[in-house]
Amino acid sequence: MIHVLKHVESITKHRDRTLLEVGVATALHELLKPLTVNVYTVQQAGTRTQLHRLTHAGADGVRYFDTDFERTDEVISVDRRADFQTCIAEERLVASPAPDSAHTTYCLPVAYDGKVAGLIEMVTDATLDDAQIDLTQSFITLYRNYLSLLDYSERDSLTGLLNRRTFDENLGKILASLRASAADHAALPGAERRDGATADAPHWLAVIDADHFKRINDKHGHLYGDEVLILLANLMRESFRNDDKLFRFGGEEFVAVLKPASFDDAHRVLERFRQSVEHYHFPQVGQVTISIGYAPLRAGDTASAVLGAADDAMYYAKAHGRNQVRAYPTLVAQGAIAPRRFTDEPSAL
Repeated sequence: MIHVLKHVESITKHRDRTLLEVGVATALHELLKPLTVNVYTVQQAGTRTQLHRLTHAGADGVRYFDTDFERTDEVISVDRRADFQTCIAEERLVASPAPDSAHTTYCLPVAYDGKVAGLIEMVTDATLDDAQIDLTQSFITLYRNYLSLLDYSERDSLTGLLNRRTFDENLGKILASLRASAADHAALPGAERRDGATADAPHWLAVIDADHFKRINDKHGHLYGDEVLILLANLMRESFRNDDKLFRFGGEEFVAVLKPASFDDAHRVLERFRQSVEHYHFPQVGQVTISIGYAPLRAGDTASAVLGAADDAMYYAKAHGRNQVRAYPTLVAQGAIAPRRFTDEPSAL
């Protein structure tokens, strides 16, 4: 019992999603002695459901991914695993023989707020008894309750997008994880390889601002203004890719952090969103447009400089007709805006 309480204490002291997952995986591995414990998140990729492994605990050690923006080491399509499919569809524990028939695989859903958000897989060399299953379920209940609390604290109450505080916490991690590489070159138009791939493609940060939003509030009232923000958030979810992270900064300003992509791909995603907003009919309000500015995330950048660069591009779009997407690297290359210093290092004399 003391060992169990120590693991509970270790898990409940964390307010970081990754440390929480590592705590649950290591607790189950140490207490139940399975061969492996894997923690997956459930994600939609178009019409397909995929499981992305976030944490692994086994005899070979513990592996995990410390930001939402890192690529996981294993992605499984649900239609390739009947046990995963049943576990998610019926929201229940599924035990089945492993492919070698010498072991048993246990799949347990992590469900909260009306959805299955994750799955825990354990491979054992012996069948778990009722007490062991009850202990496992108790840890999963603890895990999902904390995930629900984290989701609540990380999200904007009006739109349901991630909030500014969550952005501040995550962007520093992303920038710290970046390595100096060809990504700086890949941030410029025309940097694609001849075979169509992009060498060390960077993350991209886009600042998105609703045009003439004060006019909407003044003419239609704040309730309709809030509805516009909610609908903009919904259009963002539909337009961006599952791995992109979407934030509301406050007021009518939003931020998107895009997964690594070429310049052309990043522009295409942002332009698709701009067009979706332009062609959408907002009840009582009619047409709403947005201005977008974006910049790459590169090794050595500071958060304030990257935000400032994307802001510069967005304000350029505002000043030159609105309802458009502008890239910071392109504007600098054209001499349209002045380049920023992207590090805190003192400039050379």
